[in-house]
Amino acid sequence: MVLLGFWQLDRMHQKEQRLASIAQKSGEGAISLDALKPQQEDIRDYQVGFNGRAESNQILFLDNRVQNGKVGYEVLVPVQSTDGTVLVNFGWVAAPALRSELPHVDLAQTYQHFHGRISIPGHNPVVRETLPFDASFPVVIQAVDLDFIRRLTGKSLLPYVVELTAPEQSEFIRDWQPVVMPPEKHFAYAIQWFGLAVAAAAVSYFSLISNRKG
Repeated sequence: MVLLGFWQLDRMHQKEQRLASIAQKSGEGAISLDALKPQQEDIRDYQVGFNGRAESNQILFLDNRVQNGKVGYEVLVPVQSTDGTVLVNFGWVAAPALRSELPHVDLAQTYQHFHGRISIPGHNPVVRETLPFDASFPVVIQAVDLDFIRRLTGKSLLPYVVELTAPEQSEFIRDWQPVVMPPEKHFAYAIQWFGLAVAAAAVSYFSLISNRKG
């Protein structure tokens, strides 16, 4: 229990550092995709701006996304920019009543300016995609696996995802939460674990004293 308490404190410090990094990068304003150096630094949370055209014939629906208690999808689309092809998350849309149906999304066919935040997809070894690489679009995916999506789309995607903040589109909900659990909650959990450890030690101590007296 003591180890779990220290683990929660470590997570608290990590979250504090992440929030400080987010604040710093947000204050620097938007940079170009070309300015990102993923091999040299942590590029998460940088604000970026770029011109590009969405490949609207290659829409990917990320499954089982929940927003305000409603089940839906996040809509990901390759966007061709002057700095390469980047996978863009346009936001959340509600799922139709029938599982066999997919939402209709309207994406501009022309070049436009995009603005968003850099996200690095995590790897979930439990989730395995079952789609064939020759599947017809639009498709439903279970995780953002860039290697899999590169093969699926035939695109040389940049090694990150842009979570879109502009241009505005009313059909998408964009509630990006890079830090889901705040540092304060980790601290509260740490206190709980330390408290349980003290309580367990006290019970063991008094039990030992009682046995000796008996």
